[in-house]
Formats: sequence, structure tokens, C-alpha cells
Amino acid sequence: MDDRTLILFDKDGNEIVTKILFTYHSDEFNNDYVVFYNEKINEISAACYNPNDGDKGELSEVKTEEEWKMLEEILNDYAENNQGCPGCGGCEGSCGSCECDCEEDCEGCN
Repeated sequence: MDDRTLILFDKDGNEIVTKILFTYHSDEFNNDYVVFYNEKINEISAACYNPNDGDKGELSEVKTEEEWKMLEEILNDYAENNQGCPGCGGCEGSCGSCECDCEEDCEGCN
């Protein structure tokens, strides 16, 4: 696993491996966010985190609709700058570390 891997656990304790797309700090909401991609179910999500919690790595839910709208706008900018594909980040499989062909494996590719 690389430093862009985020491992989460569901309510039953099952491990969910995700890829960190980016982190973001909002002065407006005074929060730090991590936006991540679950390749297995082709889903992007986000959570709040505390960058100063040491090794705890505790995440909390994004609480307001305004925060989600802000994150959605930032994600749209991210997708435009990374050729629209969260699965390959725009590399179209050339990085060698993903299996995305940017056509069949990913919904929402350019």
C-alpha cells in the first residue's frame, strides 16, 4: 500500500480500501477534509479529519449541505484538472499501479 491509501472499516468491522484523491482545508468551515475513492464500488466520498491528532486517524462525517456543496465544487475542479477519472487520476492506466483503462472500468471518464 502507498501513502495515498486510506483504510476504513464499516459498521461490521470489514476493511474498505480506498484511494485518497486529495485533502482540503476550509477556512470558511474551519475544517480539514479528505476526499477518497472506493474503486470496488466506484464511489467517491469525503470525511472531516483532524490533522493534529497524531496517529489516531479518526474521521468524522461531513455535517452540512453547504460543506457537501463546497466539496462537490472542489471535486469538479479536481476532476477537470485530472482528466475526469477518479479511478486513474488521468493517467489512463499508464502509471502501472492502477487497472483502469479509462473506458470500461470507470464511469464518468472523459
